[in-house]
Amino acid sequence: MVMRFDGYEQSRNSAEAGHCSAATRAAVRSALEAAAEFDSTQIIVSILGDFVVLEGFVRCRGDDELAVDVAAAVVGPAYVHNRLICRGAIRNPH
Repeated sequence: MVMRFDGYEQSRNSAEAGHCSAATRAAVRSALEAAAEFDSTQIIVSILGDFVVLEGFVRCRGDDELAVDVAAAVVGPAYVHNRLICRGAIRNPH
């Protein structure tokens, strides 16, 4: 289960919304670890202002999009920056 932090607006940062950056980072990290669809062990989650930044490596194309979707479920799609590098081929949809 992924808990989303509601209350993100452009004029309010995560601390003003009642969530410190450490809690936001931990929530995104936990959600990534819980996602069984891909390996998130080489993903670094950091906070830059109101934004969650995903950096590091994923095994194949498509896993980066899954990681962004997981993070977006926590903080909202407008607050996720993807800096992930794909090491392999395109993910097999089957």
